[in-house]
Amino acid sequence: MKRFLITTHIVFVLVGIATTMLGPILPLLARHWHLSDGKVGLFFVAQFLGGFLGSIASTELVRRFSLHATIRAGLLVIAGGVALVNTPILPLSLVAFAVYGIGIGFCSPTITAAVGEAAPERRAALLNMLNFVWTVGAISAPGLLSVALAHDKIGVAGALLILAAVLVPAAFAFPRIAATAPQTEKHPPLPPGAMKLIVTTGVLIFLYVGIENGVSGWLPTFSMRAHGFDTRHTAFLQATFWTALLAGRFGATWILQLLSEKRLLTVSMLGALVGTTGVLYCRGTEVLFVSVAVVGLGLAPIFPTAIAVLSNSLAGQSGTKLGWMFAAAGLGGAVLPPCIGALSSFSQSLRTGMAILLVAEAALLAAHFVMSTAGNVRAGSQRASARA
Repeated sequence: MKRFLITTHIVFVLVGIATTMLGPILPLLARHWHLSDGKVGLFFVAQFLGGFLGSIASTELVRRFSLHATIRAGLLVIAGGVALVNTPILPLSLVAFAVYGIGIGFCSPTITAAVGEAAPERRAALLNMLNFVWTVGAISAPGLLSVALAHDKIGVAGALLILAAVLVPAAFAFPRIAATAPQTEKHPPLPPGAMKLIVTTGVLIFLYVGIENGVSGWLPTFSMRAHGFDTRHTAFLQATFWTALLAGRFGATWILQLLSEKRLLTVSMLGALVGTTGVLYCRGTEVLFVSVAVVGLGLAPIFPTAIAVLSNSLAGQSGTKLGWMFAAAGLGGAVLPPCIGALSSFSQSLRTGMAILLVAEAALLAAHFVMSTAGNVRAGSQRASARA
């Protein structure tokens, strides 16, 4: 088990790097092909569609094969896509982004399910730690690219090939354990209440990822317009958000020893709502930084803890269901931030546009309430079945 968890965390750092590497290399690709902003957006579409389709496909792959086989295939697909990203042919580069997006879609839900099924008694804590290391990979991507660019012999092409070369042995080093092997016993059909839980959790995940991307994506522009920040202060503000998110996911593994998963979700969502209100409507630089930190800390445990709560209710079947949750996550990240921009343009106020975040966070609390109710019904049904 120890080897499995260590390997899983190392692999998820690599997945985090691959997932977020588009941002740092995008300006270089745009300059290389002399692309307009509209054409640059095609790279986001390619990666998003790949991740969306890969997440959905993973549910069927797990059912037909196993978590272990799907994870290995996903890592190899990511490696193949990453290796082709820097091709001199633009359409092939777009295909490469879609390919490695598919690989990420294979890996993210199945690795999450594997960790949750391997140690169900510590599921929430382990999934928060898993997302902590993913965030480490996401944060390190720009710095690693900078190091590569500082060496003429490496550059973007060399950095991508190194990442691809590391992913291949990682795929074969991923250990096979009982939780990731093909399941020989058939699980009973889900009761009616379980589908309500799945759908509600999907809505919650959709909203959460949209909020996280909305905050991280629009915060730099907002700080420049509302507070007159320069590039250096904007970068520091964004680093504050990601550091708080990182610290929150690490701290959640300890807080869960004191609070239940559902109570932690409630406190976290309220914290994010209060923090976002401070960001939008409180004055002063110090208050802004504190509010951003509160938003990061509040958002941090929501995604992994919600996935853990769902997995607890679907014990043994999460591998065939979590792909839909990650597909919902991709949709949230693609829908909510553009809505903020559209409302901002319509109202001529970014503060008004970002008020969508407050509405989404209120909806997040409502989804959590419905999800908790559905989970209680599911747990009661399981206890009744056990007594029978």
